[in-house]
Amino acid sequence: MKFLQLLILVVLSVGCDANHKSAISETTIDESVGHIGKFKIRNTEIREEILAELVKANIQHWTNDDGSISYLLSDGEIIDSIGNDVILSYISRN
Repeated sequence: MKFLQLLILVVLSVGCDANHKSAISETTIDESVGHIGKFKIRNTEIREEILAELVKANIQHWTNDDGSISYLLSDGEIIDSIGNDVILSYISRN
């Protein structure tokens, strides 16, 4: 339980970085389809690692104007696994 509290504390305490870079979307997808999810990562290092892993895994994703990352809900489990791995490796490094 303490590990989960530590994980939440680390994720919430990293803050945001105003010097983030926007990724260019290669494909335009109509969000009205209803099968789109999105999440926001404020830590630049974690965000860049997640984006790199999504590209490596060939998972379709794109960034929005508000800094969030959108994806197809059918890829949700894979994205959760990638996010968990990246966050745990970040915590173990720091």
